[in-house]
This record gives sequence, structure tokens and C-alpha cells, in this order.
Amino acid sequence: MEQEEKIILQKARSYRGILSAGTHLYISNFRRFFKASWLTALIYAFINAALGTLTAIKVPELIVVILQQLQRYNGVFIESLQSYLVILAECIALILAAVIAAALAQATIFALLKEHGETGNVPVPGSWWKPSTSMMGRTLKGVLLTLLITIPLLVLVLTAPFALPLWYVLFKYIMEPSAGYWATLRKGYGRGMEHWGSLFLVIFLITLFILLAGMIVMLPAHILYLANYRAQMGVLIGDPLGMPSYMLPMTFITFVLCSFLYFYICLPMLFNGYYAYGSIEAKELEHEQQKLNIQ
Repeated sequence: MEQEEKIILQKARSYRGILSAGTHLYISNFRRFFKASWLTALIYAFINAALGTLTAIKVPELIVVILQQLQRYNGVFIESLQSYLVILAECIALILAAVIAAALAQATIFALLKEHGETGNVPVPGSWWKPSTSMMGRTLKGVLLTLLITIPLLVLVLTAPFALPLWYVLFKYIMEPSAGYWATLRKGYGRGMEHWGSLFLVIFLITLFILLAGMIVMLPAHILYLANYRAQMGVLIGDPLGMPSYMLPMTFITFVLCSFLYFYICLPMLFNGYYAYGSIEAKELEHEQQKLNIQ
């Protein structure tokens, strides 16, 4: 039975088959994935909450200062904005910390998926916190290097389509620990480009789901963010704060809860990427076998 499930994993699939297999694996084993990742996901949620609360308080002040200078002097003086460099540095640090925390949380899922790829079964985590340090390090390195390449490609609209195969490269690097990242990139990028169409359909549909579901889950946090934002803007132009003292901690707690749920809403991207990787590997294996048969 285990061998049969392993063969099914390495099966050439259409984009519909990938979506179906990834969704089924996630739903049917959710308790195991949750047990392995909840602590790192909670750390990510706290970091994201700190970032949301900080920007709700400090961004309005920065906007008001810039607007006042534009109104009075038709320009912005960098000297007057130097005091906000610390806030900017804190935001950048929190964004980087959130990316790292999310990658480490995903690494706990990857550790289970790697064993699933080898045995056909998702193992039961032995405890509520049993990290795989090797998988965490590999996942973190893969995510950061992939982002380092992807972000410049996405900034330029014309080069954005060339970022798509990097999704496959990332999964190949994490699931196959025998090769380094750059060697995997050289070997896997062209292969991912050959399957660009199926990767695009899978990513597009999963991203659409995440956007719609994420809007609903994050709605309470966004409402409180907007309320704090408008209150701070009012204070800066002379209005009373008009917000209860518990508003700030309530905003932080709401962000924690919403971010925690949002992490698990985003996980289908990981599971479908896992099966997209398996499908591409299976198709390439079939292609190589056909070449051997012809020879």
C-alpha cells in the first residue's frame, strides 16, 4: 500500500490533478501538519502582528509630515525625515523576521512531506515540537535565495513570467538534499520553463483562493488597522484621539489570531507545489524512458 501511494505521488498530472491531490493531502492530514507547525506558525503570527501594529501607529505620522512639506514647500526635505529611519529599519527587520519565521514554519511541513515522498505516508509527529534543523536550514536558504532572484524579476513586468519556474526549483532544492541551490537552479530552471503553462495555472488558481480566503480571514485585523490609522491621522491634525485605551492591545491580539489562521490558508500553495514538483519529475522520467526506448 505504501509503495502504491509513492507511485501515485510521482505521477504525471494535469493542473487539475495537482490541485486535487494537494488539497486532499492537506485536508486528510491537517491534524498532523498542524501538530508539527503550530509553534513556528504562532511565532510568525506574533511578528506579523508587531509589524501591523507598528505601521498603524507610525505610518500616519510619516504621511502627515510629507504632506505638510509638499503643501508648504512643494518638496520633501530628507533631513526632516531622518528621525523616521529607525522606524523604517524596524519595519524592514520585522518583514525579514516574518519571512524567516514563515519559512521555518513551512520547513516543519516540508519535513513531513519529504518522508511522505519516501514512504508514501505522512508520519505522526512524536511531540508538539520536534523541529528538523537540517530541513529548516535548507528551507530558509532556499526561500531567501529564491526571493533574492524572484523580487527583481517581478519588479519589471516584462521579466515577471521568468520567475515562475523558480517555484519548481525551490521545491526541487528542498526535496532533494543532494545538490546545492545554484546547481539545482542550473538543472531545474529550464525544466520548469518547459512546464510553464501547468505551473502558471496551478499558481494562479491557488493564489486566487488565497486572496479571496485571506481577505475574509484578515478582515477583522484590517478593520482595526484602518481604525487606528484614521485615529492617528486625526491626532496629528489636532483632533482628540477618541480611541479606548484597550484598542492597541486588541489590535495586536486580533492581528495574531488572523495571521495564525492566514498561515494555514496559505499552505495549499505548498502542497500543490509539492505535487507539481512530483508531476514534473514523473513527466521528465517518462520522457527520458521514451528516449531510451527509441535508442
